[in-house]
Amino acid sequence: MEYRSECERCHVSLGDRDSAYVCAHECTFCPSCCRKLRFVCPNCSGELVRRPRAGPTPVPGERSVPPVAPGIRVRRADPGDVRSLAPLFDAYREFYEQPSDPPAGERFLHDRFTHGESVVFLAEENGAVVGFTQLYPLFSSISLGRIYVLNDLFVTHSARRKGVGGALLEAARTWADSEGAHYLELATAVDNPAQRLYEAHGWLPDREFLHYERPLRPRADGTRVDPAASPSRRPSRPSHPTGGGGARARRGSSRAPG
Repeated sequence: MEYRSECERCHVSLGDRDSAYVCAHECTFCPSCCRKLRFVCPNCSGELVRRPRAGPTPVPGERSVPPVAPGIRVRRADPGDVRSLAPLFDAYREFYEQPSDPPAGERFLHDRFTHGESVVFLAEENGAVVGFTQLYPLFSSISLGRIYVLNDLFVTHSARRKGVGGALLEAARTWADSEGAHYLELATAVDNPAQRLYEAHGWLPDREFLHYERPLRPRADGTRVDPAASPSRRPSRPSHPTGGGGARARRGSSRAPG
């Protein structure tokens, strides 16, 4: 295979170890352009698939993890935190091309807390909320146990590169492990550079299963949801603006198909 050194569409540089997508004729595109092309090569109309990375496969968790900056504290949120969390939740949704609606977001969070339907961890810096992650409980029929979907992860611009995203991931892992969960799972956009963050914290890309979803509701403007159009289509799988996004991943025992 020829490892071409740039994206044919935007000409961004691509190293042998960088994520890239190719067709059968080795036309090469970066993940962002691949998403915009909806995984179809504009030259031959063939399918674009992920190019294998050159060199040995990295061992999960072997990458260095940046230390958490002084003044950052992570704790589990409670219903009294909904109002302070709502602005970040709204910013998170705006990142994924949803219209700003703080009252609706606050009601949504309030309902999740009221019915015990999610677990949220907050990151605070000098008393101000600068990040959060939200987990939804599920069960696995194959492993006969509890699992959690790490559905949301968001860090404000001012708090990035301070180890906040990693601290939230570790808080989620520690808590889920204490609850006896079999594994955590998440999904994120193919062009999200936060994939490196996940892998540094021991998350594994799923190479065994394809994941499908069936849109059921139209958008507010009446158009149907296009499964290939945007990460905003994922109501129950996480896409994370902590600094970029990627492939479906999980931590823990092998994921069962069901």
